[in-house]
Amino acid sequence: MNSTALTSTSPDHSAPPTSTRAVPLPGPAAPSGPPRRYQALPKPGRARLVPTDVAAVGVAAALLVVGMWVRDGGFASLFDGGAAMWTALARITGLAASATGLAGLYLVARPKALEQRYGLDRLFIWHRILGETMAVLVGVHVGTSLVSWQADLGWWRAFGELTGGATDTATATVGTLLVLVVTVSSLRSIRTRMAYETWYFLHMTAYVGFALSFFHQLSLGTDVGTGAARSLWIGLFVAIGIGLVVGRWGRLAAAAFRPLEVLDVTPLNEDTVAMRIGGPNLAHVDADAGQFFVLRPLAPKLWWQAHPFSLSNAPGTDGLRFTIKARGDASAAITRLRPGTRVVVEGPYGAHTPDDLVDTKVLLVAGGVGIAPVRSLLERLSEDAEPVVLIRARHDDELVHLDEIRALAARSNGRVHVLVGPTARLAVRDPFAADQLLRIAPDLRDRHALLCGPERLLHAARAGLRAAGVPSAHIHYERPWW
Repeated sequence: MNSTALTSTSPDHSAPPTSTRAVPLPGPAAPSGPPRRYQALPKPGRARLVPTDVAAVGVAAALLVVGMWVRDGGFASLFDGGAAMWTALARITGLAASATGLAGLYLVARPKALEQRYGLDRLFIWHRILGETMAVLVGVHVGTSLVSWQADLGWWRAFGELTGGATDTATATVGTLLVLVVTVSSLRSIRTRMAYETWYFLHMTAYVGFALSFFHQLSLGTDVGTGAARSLWIGLFVAIGIGLVVGRWGRLAAAAFRPLEVLDVTPLNEDTVAMRIGGPNLAHVDADAGQFFVLRPLAPKLWWQAHPFSLSNAPGTDGLRFTIKARGDASAAITRLRPGTRVVVEGPYGAHTPDDLVDTKVLLVAGGVGIAPVRSLLERLSEDAEPVVLIRARHDDELVHLDEIRALAARSNGRVHVLVGPTARLAVRDPFAADQLLRIAPDLRDRHALLCGPERLLHAARAGLRAAGVPSAHIHYERPWW
């Protein structure tokens, strides 16, 4: 294979090596190896949630916070000037910080309706944005509270009262510091330097900080200190807490009580394997092609680590297959698991399934381990999908499952293009430029595109598709969320 060209998988060798012309694959081919004999697993239920539902909840929450503040005289105090004005600002920023934090906790509980509609990546991105917003609001709340109190007490006494002199302010101070530490450690420039598990357990202290900050709202906050507002505020915290425990750790506990086991491990190249997981408890699993699971092998030094891997086949009764590349010590250890090893399988996750690609032609773009979900999606596409598959790799040995992809694309009257080599050596300057994409798929504007791969590939492919005139609603992808 020419490592600098965009090539078709057609057996026609008369085309020049830099040709971007794609011709239909011969059929009827079949994936390499013995044919699969299986029944498809049940598909997860689809959420009926629409964006207007989410917007309505957000507006209602904002009105609730502002309403409590206005009802207790907060808005009127803004025009009184002096300490009253600063107190009013401290109260509204405190309420807003708590409400934002609650929303962030709800998202990290991974509610199914939201995850199926928007994807786990967006939930975590929104969670991070809400967390950073809460940290800013907490900082403003502390600053305005200090200015308000110093009018009567002076700066030193005000500082003393806010850090432990007044009721519940000592725990609130500790909680605030924990939240700020977690926020700083979550900045991309910092968290990418940390092991995921280190960052995760540090991040968990934010829950403690949030809880420690709660009680001073009841003892000092007049907005939620009495009556129905107090009951409502406590009820919101309790409801979100229960949702977090059930949605986050309840699902994990359920998966731990019904572990699967490694059936076989097949090497694909020097650092990549195809691992099939199944067993009697597979009957409790529902999933669809294009989705991913979080795996926790019940093996020494691995049981406490969570690793997301995409399915590389359509999930069936013969097992779940994951294509795993050794990209670190932990993932390398997973590639060496022996058959019979039990694995806690949490999921499925992933908002983009074949149901998103019904009655439409498809462009599938894959890079790196993104080949895995593309392979699984091809197994479920109908014959009228006529998929155009574009695979980007730096080296030939990264093209795992290529024979299977060719055969499955042929079954759906599709075409496969492979682009291999370092970017500087490619025959085309930008393989995802609009003209290049239109060359391999002239009817691109009538297709839905699904992108699977690293962040740079997603950004480049999305930019090229938008420049080619493909609507944003027809471009599907999930970002890496760590």
